[in-house]
Amino acid sequence: MTIREFRERVNLFIYDSKRSVLGTLSILNVLVSLTAIGVLVYNYGFEQTADSKEMCFRIIESSFGFYILRFLIKLLYNFNPLKFLKSNWFEGTIMLLLIVEGFNYNFMGGMVLKPIFKSIGFTDFGAFSTIFVQLFIFIIILNNLFKQRNFKPWMKIHPGWLFTISIAAMTFIGGLLLMLPEMSRVEGGLPFMDSMFLSMSSTSVTGLSTVDISQALTFKGQMIVLILIKLGGLNTIAFGALMLVIAKFGVGIKYHEVIEDFVNRDSILKAKSMLTKIVIWATTFEVIGVALLFIGFGSEGQFQDSGNRFFQSVFHGVSGFNNAGLSTIHGGLMHPDVINNTFVHTIVFILFFLGGFGMIYVFDIFEIRRLRERMRKPWKTIEFGTKISLYFTLGLLLLGAVVFMIFEWNTSLEGKGTLDRLVIALFESMTTRNAGFNVVDTASLGMPVMIVFLFLMFIGASSGSAGGGIRTSTFAIIWASVISTIRGKKHTELFRRTISNDLVMKAFAVTMFFVVGNIVGPFVLAISEADLLASGKYEFMDLVFEHVSAASTVGLSTGITSELSGVGKFVLIVAMFIGRVGTLTLAYLVGKRVISKNYKYPYGHTMVG
Repeated sequence: MTIREFRERVNLFIYDSKRSVLGTLSILNVLVSLTAIGVLVYNYGFEQTADSKEMCFRIIESSFGFYILRFLIKLLYNFNPLKFLKSNWFEGTIMLLLIVEGFNYNFMGGMVLKPIFKSIGFTDFGAFSTIFVQLFIFIIILNNLFKQRNFKPWMKIHPGWLFTISIAAMTFIGGLLLMLPEMSRVEGGLPFMDSMFLSMSSTSVTGLSTVDISQALTFKGQMIVLILIKLGGLNTIAFGALMLVIAKFGVGIKYHEVIEDFVNRDSILKAKSMLTKIVIWATTFEVIGVALLFIGFGSEGQFQDSGNRFFQSVFHGVSGFNNAGLSTIHGGLMHPDVINNTFVHTIVFILFFLGGFGMIYVFDIFEIRRLRERMRKPWKTIEFGTKISLYFTLGLLLLGAVVFMIFEWNTSLEGKGTLDRLVIALFESMTTRNAGFNVVDTASLGMPVMIVFLFLMFIGASSGSAGGGIRTSTFAIIWASVISTIRGKKHTELFRRTISNDLVMKAFAVTMFFVVGNIVGPFVLAISEADLLASGKYEFMDLVFEHVSAASTVGLSTGITSELSGVGKFVLIVAMFIGRVGTLTLAYLVGKRVISKNYKYPYGHTMVG
């Protein structure tokens, strides 16, 4: 009897039990996953005794055993094992890692990766081993969730609601986790408002914080912030492509126009490959950034320990690319060990330039296939949206840098070399539009620079990126509309293309909502922070700057954030939430839909200007 014949007999023998066994495993999978998450929260969120640690570890180890057993049973019931392994290679790889690490831990006395990390200078591998355990759990759970592909009931919901709910859910869960006693050095845990503020800032990749995360948070708390930044940034960049991938499971045609607000229209027919590319490219940029930062930080000062140096590199690589602006270094990039490190400043600058440029446009410029096509066909140029993102990003970047150098040459730039002055000016100009890192004290900047920075924050980054603001595409369309109107043209034109009236109206709507939000917000802050203004320590301009920074998810501050009242903090939380979700998205959700668009009223005329 051949192996194949034996296999077929086994499959036929167990076939009748397949449905009940796999159904039972699915139910147990949910229970085990919830239990594992609960145990992880309890283990890492509360102080543990030796016995409780051992108990938690055994439960986690048992859950790993269940996942391995479940995978093997599914493999056994499949009529084509090789095909099953090929289609489930990711889950299979994780199971193999679990088997190897489990065997090594129980019979060899340690993890396989431990000697590798110790050989490159990681004296304490314990903290990093807990990261791997957590990542295994969450990767397995997320993989199981998306393997089911049961999206149909959820996809009946407006895509804008899904995006809004996902941001709100991540913020709330992250805030609860940050309140746990072991996540901070604050006695009794981080207060509710501060934890929700930090969670919202991390998820919306803003960068404002009411506490110094380098001092107030433990390593575990900083890991939560890092995960929130990564999930928040990826959710923003890849949401449109993800929606298009799963659109076939229930999203109606009426929602496709809304989905296109999250991703380029030309990507609809290749959404699955687009989503994969976004994740791969984004992760690649981050990994390269982490490696360069690890080199750039050097081994002096607080970077003497390789473990801390590696973590700081990871945190700032992810925070930089996702335009978060949060730092686990006391004082951020203005710390004495970093403030004069031009190499690190340059790497971080490149990271948040790429993160705020928009992945769809990055593909158009740097993808090998498109580069070769443009070399073969010189008449082919980059796409229209890419031109807008590239030219307006560079134009605004140079505007901010020139203004900064003119007005800060003899103040904050005094004593610097020419190259350092140029790097700092470009850095501050770019960070003002989307990133939140700073290498100059924002509170010390002159009023002309502050006004220009407010303008740059208002515009923000490019569409489809991790940055906020009204976006460069919106500003470009409004600019083109104004120029076309002045020249007496009937249509809005930009880069030898005619822009549809629908896009022009949408751009003006986004801008109007954003203007109104940044009028109402500072108005409320002026009331709630009346005592703070009366003290003379801060001015109304500081409140305006803070709110625009929050609404544009930039993260720059004049230092007022931690001194705001509870109402003031809540106002900024709302501003960050709206800034991340998008004013137009919220307008779509709460606005009343007309029954028909196929009509128009008689023309009306009035004086303008």
